[in-house]
Amino acid sequence: LPSLRRTPPRVAVVIDTSGSVADAELGSALLEVAAISRAVGGRRDLVSVVPCDAAADRVHRMCRAGGIPLTGGGGTDLRAGFTRALSARPRPDVIVVLTDGQTPWPHRRPPCRTVVGLFPRQGGPLDED
Repeated sequence: LPSLRRTPPRVAVVIDTSGSVADAELGSALLEVAAISRAVGGRRDLVSVVPCDAAADRVHRMCRAGGIPLTGGGGTDLRAGFTRALSARPRPDVIVVLTDGQTPWPHRRPPCRTVVGLFPRQGGPLDED
């Protein structure tokens, strides 16, 4: 029977692992990674994770056995995470950034779709710069 088919996108998830991000938020980020994996049809080979504080860790492929280490705890500069994600081969079709928003952002729009998920915060407004 006729049907519509599409190739699922390659997704790189940049997770903010800076000191301002709590363990509960990192747990939420991992749940989002699992949901993204399901959204691309369970194709774990299409999902990668880049932990990032002031520097980006290596790109972790979801298809490998074992957990993804969310190392970090220092300052925040997610521009390094964007750079690392975009240098992966094959290049992602989508970058998802999970952060508290307290970071410098790239000066130019990334060359692929980008989705930013902000961890909910109590208190004052975020610095939008």
